[in-house]
Amino acid sequence: MSCIIDVMTWVSAEDLMPYLIDWFIPDQVIYACYSGEFTEDELRMSLRTLIDMVDSSSSPYVHIIADTGDVTKPVPPQKVLKISREVGSHERTGWNLILRERSTLVKMGVAFGSTLIKSKIRSFDTLEDAEQFLRKIDETLSWDNVNRAVVARS
Repeated sequence: MSCIIDVMTWVSAEDLMPYLIDWFIPDQVIYACYSGEFTEDELRMSLRTLIDMVDSSSSPYVHIIADTGDVTKPVPPQKVLKISREVGSHERTGWNLILRERSTLVKMGVAFGSTLIKSKIRSFDTLEDAEQFLRKIDETLSWDNVNRAVVARS
């Protein structure tokens, strides 16, 4: 699996953001795909976009699927925590599901956090596994409205 970017107008490579954020299930599940070298400013912008999207939804909770498998240079974990605290989160954010995370340290942190402090974050190897999890924990999701155009399958 890799991320796709649907660009309607010509842009230079420098103008492309190393992420794509769109509705996977409109107003219920956001799909965010990150790739390449990722900067602190891009992380801030992507988190603000996620918050804005949750805010625009009328759903009681909005889940986020974040595919990080194509990131070649991530923001260091301590910086991610600092920026996440700085930007904040939306009170209607549901589960955060991380796909294809390469860092064993991050995977261990996710497992530790979800077990010990009951955080709503999980790590999965595939989108299918994440979908299965969401089907079990949230029966209100409109699976007939899935927007598969935001995901490229290999």
